[in-house]
Amino acid sequence: MRKRGLTLIELMVAIVITAIIAASASQATYVAVRQNASAKAYRLAATRDAQFEDRLRALISSACLSTVTTDPASYYLGGDAAGDTDQNITTSGAGLVFTSLGERLPAEFVTSQDDFETLNQTYGPRGGLTEVSISQSAIGNAPVSTGLYLRKQTPADGDSSQGGFESSLDPDIDSISFEFYNGESWDLTWDSTAMDVPRLPAAVRVTYSRTSDSVEHIFVVRLPLSDVTPDNPVTAGGSSE
Repeated sequence: MRKRGLTLIELMVAIVITAIIAASASQATYVAVRQNASAKAYRLAATRDAQFEDRLRALISSACLSTVTTDPASYYLGGDAAGDTDQNITTSGAGLVFTSLGERLPAEFVTSQDDFETLNQTYGPRGGLTEVSISQSAIGNAPVSTGLYLRKQTPADGDSSQGGFESSLDPDIDSISFEFYNGESWDLTWDSTAMDVPRLPAAVRVTYSRTSDSVEHIFVVRLPLSDVTPDNPVTAGGSSE
């Protein structure tokens, strides 16, 4: 009888230990699954942000001003200067309108058998400077009512407030602002049309946040066609020192 009692106790202990191990294994599996899901969500978010920032870098770094300093169809406007009060557009700190170099022709344009008028209607004119607008305010009736919009017009016509084709750049952008490096400090606005000699900022600092998260993202874009440096900054009137 004594020996049987010990066997039952040992069996009960084994059952309890097995239950504890099973519960621990279940908890470990649950934690592992959650961590894997979180890691996957983080990777997707990081990829999304990287693609968005790469797109903005490509757009912003393409800025170009005409070699003719009095050309009214060539400009770089940022912050308040990019606003259009007639259109009731609010772009303080959150708008960019500038002219850029022409983009590479798409493969379908090169291989298309359509006539000139059809190609021009489908892809737009392919010559001259392109007007690029990046704003949280849509000019037309955009299919998406929130986020960031991209508008392009080729060639630029001197009217920085309208024209061309508009599309949604990213509907999840909740806020965005731009700062412009003048060679010495960061400015909140930039207006090349108000300068004695129109110039591009040396760099643009972009700060944005998304509706889907509360993280503030910041990155800097260098403008390769700018002549602004610490030794050659923009002073009052836009001239060099």
